[in-house]
Amino acid sequence: MVHWFGQAFPVLLAEVVASLGLGPLSAGVIMGVRSVTGALANVPMGVFADRFANRRKSFMTLSLIWFGTSFFLIGLAPNFALVAIAAGVLGVASSLWHPPALGLLTTRFPERKGFAMAIHGVGAGIGDLTGPITVGLLLLVLSWQDIFRISLLPALGIAVLFVLLMRGVETGSESGHRSLSDYSQALKAAARHRPLLIALLAGGMRSAGQVVLITFLPLYALNDLDISSSVVGVLSGLLVGMSLVTQPILGYLSDRTSRKVVILPAMLLLAVLAIVLAQQESTVGLLITVVVIGLFMFSLATLFNALVMDNAPGDLQSTAAAAAFLVGLVLGTGTPVAAGLIARETGTESAFYVAAVFFFLSAVLTAFVRSGQSGSTPRFASG
Repeated sequence: MVHWFGQAFPVLLAEVVASLGLGPLSAGVIMGVRSVTGALANVPMGVFADRFANRRKSFMTLSLIWFGTSFFLIGLAPNFALVAIAAGVLGVASSLWHPPALGLLTTRFPERKGFAMAIHGVGAGIGDLTGPITVGLLLLVLSWQDIFRISLLPALGIAVLFVLLMRGVETGSESGHRSLSDYSQALKAAARHRPLLIALLAGGMRSAGQVVLITFLPLYALNDLDISSSVVGVLSGLLVGMSLVTQPILGYLSDRTSRKVVILPAMLLLAVLAIVLAQQESTVGLLITVVVIGLFMFSLATLFNALVMDNAPGDLQSTAAAAAFLVGLVLGTGTPVAAGLIARETGTESAFYVAAVFFFLSAVLTAFVRSGQSGSTPRFASG
C-alpha cells in the first residue's frame, strides 16, 4: 500500500498539471517539495527507529494512515500552491515507513539481508505495478480529485490489517542504545566511515535518476506522444512493477556473490536505456524500453539499501536506512526541478538524459564501494 500511493502519485500529478494549466516546471517543483519534506522527516525517524526499536510497528502504522490523509488533502486542493503544500505533507509518510521497516528486516536477517529486502520489495513491487494501472483506469470514470479523496478509505483499512497481522511480532529491543550520548558516539564513528558514505551517495544518485524517470515519463507519454491516460498508467506501472520478476533473483545473487557484481553492470545498463528512452516516439518502442528499465531500476534500490547496511554498524541499521533515503530525497529534491527547467527549454524527453547522467555517476561511485561478504547466504531460503 505504501508503494501503491507512491507510484500512483506521478500518474495523478500529470492530470493535476493538465487540469490546472501548469507545466513541466510545476510538476518538478511539486515532486521536489515532496522530496524535501521526506528528507527532513528522515533525520529524526532514523533516530527514533533505532532508539525505540520496539515501537517500529507503531511508526509503520502511522505511515499508512499518513499516506491516506495526505492524498485526501491533495484532493481538496484547488490550486498549485495548496497542491504543493499537501504534497509536502505527503512526503513525510514514506519516511515513517522505510527506516523502521528496513531496520526490522536487517536485524532479523543479518546474513541474508539482500534476499530479505528483495522479498520485502516484492510487496512493494505489487503496489508499484497496481497503483499506476489502477489509477489510470479510475481516471476513465473519476476525476483526480475524487481518486485522491477516496484513497483515505483503503489506507485506513490496510492500517488496521497491518496492526492485526503484526501482533506478537518482535521488531527489536526496547532501546538500541543506553543513552543519546551512546547513540551520538556511534553516529560520529559511522560518519567517518568512507565506504558507508560512498555507498550512500551512490544510492542517492540512483534514486535521483529514478525520480526523474517516474516524474517525466507520464508527462512525455501524455503530452508529447498523446497516449491515453489508461495506457500512461500501464507504462508507469511497468516501469516500477517489473521488479517483481527480478528482485528476489538479484537479491539472492548479491548475497551469494557480492552487491557490486550485480549493481555495477545493471547501473551502466540503466544509463544507456535512459538515453534510448529519450529516442522513442511510438507507443510500442516506449513500452519495450520501459519494460527493460523496469526489470532493474527498482530492484537495484533494495540492493543499494543492502550495500549501505553492509557498511553500517549493527546498532544503526534504521539510521543507515534513514540516511540512505535522506540522501536520495535530498538529491531528488533539486533533480526534478532542474530536469523540469531543461525540459521546458528543450523538450520533455531531455529529462531522460538527466536521469542517464545520474545513473552513470551512481555506477562510477559503486566501483569504489566495498561489497558485501561473498557467499553469506548458505541456502536460498534457510530458516
